[in-house]
Amino acid sequence: MQLIIDANILIAAFLKSATTRELLFDEELELLAPEYFVMEVSQTIKKDKVLRQCIRLTKEEIEELLSFLLEPIKIIPEEEYNSFIEKARQKVPADDAPYLALSLTLKIPIWSNDSAFKRQSLAMVYTTSELIKILRP
Repeated sequence: MQLIIDANILIAAFLKSATTRELLFDEELELLAPEYFVMEVSQTIKKDKVLRQCIRLTKEEIEELLSFLLEPIKIIPEEEYNSFIEKARQKVPADDAPYLALSLTLKIPIWSNDSAFKRQSLAMVYTTSELIKILRP
């Protein structure tokens, strides 16, 4: 199953959920993300003091874990989904638009726990809980 992975999923894998980490490396999933994804995750971790305190890792350990968690994710260049960016911006906040644009380009669902994605009707969105029900009935 191919999915566009949202940054909040990777950040959740830093915080808790062994389940989220297991899904990241599930062989049934092929995970893709827009070019913006790595920057968004990195900036969120750098800027969010509370998040860094919850993670409780050194800067080097955070970088190593990020590198490890990114391994199963294929990053797609912006040029490949750019034609849908404006349409996506009309339906979701600007920072979510690259994910929706990529989903529309490739015609595959998004994996996100962000309620903004659930409110739009252009692309199918699965939460982590929904994915677990699908993959492990």
